[in-house]
Amino acid sequence: MGTILLTGATGFLGSHLLKTLLIKTDNDVIILKRSFSNTWRIKDVIVSKRVKTFDIDKNPIANIDFKNIDTIIHCATEYGRSDNSCFSVLESNLMFPIKLLELAVKNNVKTFINTDSYFNKENMSYSYLLNYSLSKKSLNLWLKYFSKKIQVINMILEHMYGEFDNKDKFAEKMIQEIAILGSKEIALTYGDQKRDFIYIDDVCRAYLAAISYGRNHKFRIKQFDIGTGISSSIKYFVTTIKELSDSNTKLNFGALPYREDEIMYSCADTAELMDSLGISEFCSCEKGISKIINTYIQMGKNADKR
Repeated sequence: MGTILLTGATGFLGSHLLKTLLIKTDNDVIILKRSFSNTWRIKDVIVSKRVKTFDIDKNPIANIDFKNIDTIIHCATEYGRSDNSCFSVLESNLMFPIKLLELAVKNNVKTFINTDSYFNKENMSYSYLLNYSLSKKSLNLWLKYFSKKIQVINMILEHMYGEFDNKDKFAEKMIQEIAILGSKEIALTYGDQKRDFIYIDDVCRAYLAAISYGRNHKFRIKQFDIGTGISSSIKYFVTTIKELSDSNTKLNFGALPYREDEIMYSCADTAELMDSLGISEFCSCEKGISKIINTYIQMGKNADKR
């Protein structure tokens, strides 16, 4: 088929996407990482003959072998949750992808697929991750500039969730505390915020479709909302975890205040996702949550047998 250059392969989305590429396509994959990156999520596939690693802290990215690379998927991101400096966030979220775009243009790569977030929609402002949002919005301007020279696909992710996410992410934290650890009580807001929860397998399907779209069409820039088109409340999502796991955890709704500029509603416009990428069916919250819980329970059982 071809070769995909993937950034962020050791992260949540990137690791699932790498495995999906290896299982469901014939593509070879070059992953960009650092020599000290924690590869626990991909330790079972990083040894594959179809995967090549490139340590960007030891070798300038200008030395990447771009032969046969027709698509770059940029998943790497820095949220700045750990009080990272503005410079660090900008370096990861703006300067690095711009350098990658320059090299892509120079080496005649056909398509650059960028990973964006619902945080960054034009009508939204979210001071909780302000440095992240500003850096990604700035990148969007550069994507438009580079689209004169390379095809660009911008994937705007709604509230993605799935197995092996970072433990400080909302869905993962709730599943761990309610379904796995069985915490006595969790303090929550009233939970009226509505999110378009999309399971990681559906997100990966969208990326595979985007790769195919980029290879088979000519365009400057395309943008896809990656979500189900259905919004559910935070309260519903958390309550579903409790019900499916038969947990005794007390959900103390209203114990926490909303953030000052809390995003109260977000939902994907799935028209382009359906029309251009052919994706119209999605995993329900109930099914997605059940898959995650069952995966963690089985992991625990297997660990007990050792």
